[in-house]
Amino acid sequence: MKKTKNKEYIGKTSINIYLAENKRLLGFAFLWGVPVAASFVLGWRLVGEGTVFGTGTSVGAYVGSLLLFLLETAVLSVPAAVFAALVMRRPVCGSFLPTQRAGRATSTLDAGKREGGKSEMPQRRMWLLYSLLIFLCWLPVFLAYYPSVFAYDAEGQLYQVIARDYSTHHPLLHTLFLGAFFRLGGLLGSYSAGMAVHSVVQMALMAAAFGWALSDLYRKQVPRWVRILLLLFYGLFPANSVLALSTTKDVLFSALVLLYTVCTCRMICGRDGKPDGKEQAAYIALAVLMLLFRNNAVYAFVVSAPVLYIGIGRRSRAAQKRYLRMTLLIIALFAMGSFSLKAFTHAHSGSPREMLSVPLQQMARTRVEAESTLEPQMRAELENYIPAEWVFAAYNPHLADPVKNRAVIHDNPKGLIVTWIRLGLQHPAIYIDAFLDNSMGLWFLQDTSHAQVYGIGTESGFGYLSTDNRTMPAGCEIVEHSFLPGLRAFMEKIVSDNAYSGLPVVRIFFAPAFYWWLLWLYLVTAWYGKRYRQILPAVFPAVYCLTLLLSPTVLVRYIYPIMVTIPVILPCLMTEGKDAVGENTQ
Repeated sequence: MKKTKNKEYIGKTSINIYLAENKRLLGFAFLWGVPVAASFVLGWRLVGEGTVFGTGTSVGAYVGSLLLFLLETAVLSVPAAVFAALVMRRPVCGSFLPTQRAGRATSTLDAGKREGGKSEMPQRRMWLLYSLLIFLCWLPVFLAYYPSVFAYDAEGQLYQVIARDYSTHHPLLHTLFLGAFFRLGGLLGSYSAGMAVHSVVQMALMAAAFGWALSDLYRKQVPRWVRILLLLFYGLFPANSVLALSTTKDVLFSALVLLYTVCTCRMICGRDGKPDGKEQAAYIALAVLMLLFRNNAVYAFVVSAPVLYIGIGRRSRAAQKRYLRMTLLIIALFAMGSFSLKAFTHAHSGSPREMLSVPLQQMARTRVEAESTLEPQMRAELENYIPAEWVFAAYNPHLADPVKNRAVIHDNPKGLIVTWIRLGLQHPAIYIDAFLDNSMGLWFLQDTSHAQVYGIGTESGFGYLSTDNRTMPAGCEIVEHSFLPGLRAFMEKIVSDNAYSGLPVVRIFFAPAFYWWLLWLYLVTAWYGKRYRQILPAVFPAVYCLTLLLSPTVLVRYIYPIMVTIPVILPCLMTEGKDAVGENTQ
């Protein structure tokens, strides 16, 4: 009788634990599913109606629109949460975690040590193999676009090099890097040859970065099929192969973000004790270079550093102090490097217009949509900053450049801010619509504006990526000469004609929003699995992604650091269990 009661008690306890765990899983699944569902509803409304607040103007219409929004979000959040729950349970349940050896389970990291612990050479050989395979995959694309994808800001940056009139509008380090190959072309007698050398060097650097990240997954014993898929992604996905040849600063910056994130993960999440001198030096060097290669990376680093400092303190006070010392050294070296570059080039400071992209878009949209209802005094104030003679024709809901570049902001910047605030208090709905429209590509999976904001078509070289050959002064031209015109035509259909958009499933992998939602899924899954240390390496990429909400538009190159980083850190959830309580290995 007593045994029966014990069995019933154990059975009820197991059921209660099961229900409690699944209730918790459901809560975290909806933490991912509800924002995704809301993004779809907001995106559909913006595309279909031009506003997220509905077409009515009465209070009743607004209330009805809000209730409908909540209902639609609730319905869509269910399948989104189910998908998230399936993904979250798989790594947490441990299907990839243990490696059975000699009748007992060992951590995959320890297994990796035994296999790769014979020496460091196996991982180095894998690094070389991965890098070489990726480089070879890109080689035909290089021949197709020879000498380079001379697009984006290359023209403006090289004008600075030619005139020796530098500006901090673009990162000086990248301008000098690009200018070095341009000058090399001058010594070789062909600027095109200089750009070809730039392409090969950048391809090698990017392939080495991706190969090192894959070799780190090999060290962690991430399943082979996952590494093969990532190898194919890095080697064959058009964004990677075309951008590897591109002259935009975002390419090398993306590699630095990837390496910095992986190094952060190794230092914070590793169980090998404190990082040695080489690892610390590599982390510091990567962080400094990363900050020098992108202006908004500084803001993301300053915001994310305190979060990492607090998170590391949960594990070890010694590790926390070591991180603080490294962070202060990174900031000091960055400040010295930035000052030295500016002094060396005699560069003048860039315009603050970039930081005003969203406010100017909001003011311009308000003038376009509510011009007839504006008070005469407010209309007169707006005339000082965004005159009526051009704002109605220039305003583009997905691109701030036409308004940002022509707005008058230097005469009275304080007055501009005051006017922006006063106008926003009068028309908050228009301000919200302007912000959402300008950033839609970052959060709406079905957005197409990011792939046609500058135009579309092979002839123009604009579309998902920019492949147009920028015009240079006479005698400094970069001449295109495709050795594989058939391959170039095929690639142009994808990145300029946006042919991928006709493929229902494949198109998702091209969407910038896909990688943001993957990052959010990583954060929620790590939180659900109580892997708090694994959240920390993703803090910088997440904060950097949030800074993009204030960008003048949404372009693939802006989100590219997230595109190349999240596929590497996401599989790490397959290899480690939740944080050990009270663990102190550093």
